[in-house]
Amino acid sequence: MFILDMKQPGVTVEPIKQMDGNAHFNEVFFSDAEIPDEYRLGDVNQGWGAALLVLMNERMAITAVAPDGFDGFLAFVKTAEIAGQPLRDDPQVRDRLAHWYAQHAGVDASYMRMITAVSKGGMPGAEGAVGKLVGGKMNQDIANFTLGLMGEAGAVHDPVTAMEQAHFQDAALFSPGIRLAGGTDEIMRNIIAEQILGLPQEPRADKGIAFKDIPSGNG
Repeated sequence: MFILDMKQPGVTVEPIKQMDGNAHFNEVFFSDAEIPDEYRLGDVNQGWGAALLVLMNERMAITAVAPDGFDGFLAFVKTAEIAGQPLRDDPQVRDRLAHWYAQHAGVDASYMRMITAVSKGGMPGAEGAVGKLVGGKMNQDIANFTLGLMGEAGAVHDPVTAMEQAHFQDAALFSPGIRLAGGTDEIMRNIIAEQILGLPQEPRADKGIAFKDIPSGNG
């Protein structure tokens, strides 16, 4: 694995526009771009280990911000009214609030555990998969549920005229990407099963085989 100067000759960056209007990712093209060995991270042929470390830190970062979705929902419920009735008195809203509060507390505790380990010189562990899996789905569910409560007003995506400055509209469009970043939900479940619960790995015909040596349809 190498560090790359994105402004060096031979590197072309094309932003990939997301459905929320932002562009957090790019398509990168290399045309005879060269990287000196001094920009290498770690030992030769150990790039996957470095990539795993990046992913673990990404999951920890996602876990850190996951409670924000609940905090925003709680603030909204405290003051909002629908058809003249306070949302905080609605039984369905109160049920969802209690459910997400429990998840919020669990995700927050998972993050505190990771931070404690890192502060002692450790590394982010498999618990990051738990926080990301639960927090990612929770935030998406909160955004979609809140837009449903807003009714037609939830279709307005404008930071000036929309309810709550379109916070939940933005969250509904952005949250699916969070469930992909750092590994999909399915990958998170595999990590939890194998590294936390100690379950056996799924059978893999390519286990222990270098990627370049895996047979392909190209001959």
